[in-house]
Amino acid sequence: MDNSRAILLMVAAMAFFAAVDAFVKLASQSLGVGQIIAVSSAGTLLIFWGFMWRKGESLWTSLAWDRAVLLRTCGEALGSIAIVAALGMAPLSSVVAVMQAQPLVVTLAAAVFLSEAVGWRRGVAIGLGFLGVMIVIRPGVGEFNPGLLWAPLALVGLTLRDLASRVLPASVTTPFAVAWSMIPMTVIGTLIMFFQGGWQPMSGASWVWVLGISATVSVALWALTSAMRLGEVSAVAPFRYSRMVFAMIIAFVVFRERPDLLTWVGVALIVGSGVYSFLRERHLAARTP
Repeated sequence: MDNSRAILLMVAAMAFFAAVDAFVKLASQSLGVGQIIAVSSAGTLLIFWGFMWRKGESLWTSLAWDRAVLLRTCGEALGSIAIVAALGMAPLSSVVAVMQAQPLVVTLAAAVFLSEAVGWRRGVAIGLGFLGVMIVIRPGVGEFNPGLLWAPLALVGLTLRDLASRVLPASVTTPFAVAWSMIPMTVIGTLIMFFQGGWQPMSGASWVWVLGISATVSVALWALTSAMRLGEVSAVAPFRYSRMVFAMIIAFVVFRERPDLLTWVGVALIVGSGVYSFLRERHLAARTP
């Protein structure tokens, strides 16, 4: 295990994911959700298909119909479409704050569907994390933004993706899994675009934003996968929360967003409960003979 290098890769991955969120937000100012998803997914598909071609892998194999691959593909499609919709309608800082609950949701889902043990301390941490999400979203109050409701849906989709990724057959490579998830997203994005009025002419800036999504998400996925393979999960996972730092900086510098006090309280609950949950897991692992 090379935890030091893995941590650096995880931080790099989170920086690039924050850049992805910013590119989506910028593209949403002139393009519809469907067109953004269709073009960026097609670009990402070409990038990972290129990786497969260099290694002599085939895209068209029966592995595409493996149950875990299909579930991962469905989760990726649902999560990505929902987060693009959320970023198009709600502040970047608020959307990313809600998405920081993903590690907690994965932990809870693993306990329910994969029968992984979750003690009462981590159960309380998960509860506090969800309280933080509700504080950020604030349903039923004057400052409630309906667009933020897409963020919990994105959590569901990306949690399904992560759980399915954990049970992928060893013969399924990361480029294969990612490439196949991009195929239905390209199709779905095209269908959504059709119902949103069809193809909209893209300016030079729009092309930069959309192709920027493809480039940065490809680097982010590579760095994330490398980090998880190089280091211990308990050592690397807490650094997922560095995405919040990068996102807040981008939100302030690029979009002039200034989160209010309640948003910061919600962020503190989400991040604090998540870090505690992972530290607790590391402590338990250290005690296991």
